[in-house]
Amino acid sequence: MNRIGQRLVNGIEGEKFPFTFKVVNDPSINAFALPGGPMYVHTGLIAAADSEAQIAGVLGHEMGHVMLRHGTNQASKANLIQIPAMIAAGLFERGGMMGQLAQMGIGLGANSVLLKFSRTAENDADLFGARLAHKAGYNPVELARFFEKLEADGGRSGRMQEFFASHPNPGNRIQNIQGDMKFYPQKPYEAAALTPELVKARAIIKTLPALGKKPAQGQVQAPPGPPVSITVPNGFKAHQTSIYAIAYPGDWTVRPAQDGVSASIIAADGAVKGGSGQEDIGHGIMISFVQPQTTDINAATEEILKGITQGNPNLKISGSPQGVRIDNYVGRVTPMQGPSSMRPSERENVLVLTVMHSRGMFYGVFIAPESRWRVAEPEYQQMMQTLRFSR
Repeated sequence: MNRIGQRLVNGIEGEKFPFTFKVVNDPSINAFALPGGPMYVHTGLIAAADSEAQIAGVLGHEMGHVMLRHGTNQASKANLIQIPAMIAAGLFERGGMMGQLAQMGIGLGANSVLLKFSRTAENDADLFGARLAHKAGYNPVELARFFEKLEADGGRSGRMQEFFASHPNPGNRIQNIQGDMKFYPQKPYEAAALTPELVKARAIIKTLPALGKKPAQGQVQAPPGPPVSITVPNGFKAHQTSIYAIAYPGDWTVRPAQDGVSASIIAADGAVKGGSGQEDIGHGIMISFVQPQTTDINAATEEILKGITQGNPNLKISGSPQGVRIDNYVGRVTPMQGPSSMRPSERENVLVLTVMHSRGMFYGVFIAPESRWRVAEPEYQQMMQTLRFSR
């Protein structure tokens, strides 16, 4: 995978993302790339490909989504804040990627916000991938042939339904790519056949163990037990889990993630539509738990903030972190500012709360437009003080 991937990377002109290529032990036929360059290929796709050219075509297609920024165009503010923060905390490198994204309610399948593309985006990625394949010496038509092979098998197997749910067929793939190839410089292509390396890879795949059910390393699990108790002020409600609880205004809405730990808590009118139709948070808070690489609150907070600012360059740190104690745990509150998605003519203020807990680090991102900050800030301070953790 690295050899094929690097051949494609060498054909990219101008800016290049730091692409990495890893194989996922999963029998479903899929491949995906996250914004910034991490790429993953399921073993099921390798087993189904008839040639390296077909694999190269799929990789080139996924690299097209990254280079054309289709994923970041789809990403909501929650994605732009939480994913980079988790990367900065080292969770993905420690094997916790799938679990952590699931905790955030971000799957990498049919319902993924980051990986669900339009037919126009699919066609653009097809042509980008075809051009990379051509430069690397692979026949670009093999990309379309592989997709059409999968679609032909779609009625007999569900192994690729996830892929096509997030990658809709733009139609006439072969004709579109062949039409684009008229403008390529002529060059010989490698024969579209099984290479010894691909034969060996398929043999290795057959020996791999079945998928395990052990939680991924780095994944924060909600402990068994009753919800954490909390004192709720008048006019507030309680969001309770077995690891933490927090009070929030009574007319707000809680949207918990699949893990029962992470959540978004949104003001009555705080949800807004982003430029690509995705939901954003203009007034509300986002909560998550991560396992940082250090137990030092200052260093761990710095890594989270670094990830946030790298993922969303428009959001800037606007002051120094201030020490706080939340339920007798050590914490930090860091102010930030950026453009408001709720009110484009003004900026928004953000407070990032980080609290070091025995199970990891809690962090909450508190957001509101500047015009609401006089009311929102004391409300957020009150919410922070209601925060309670399991012992």
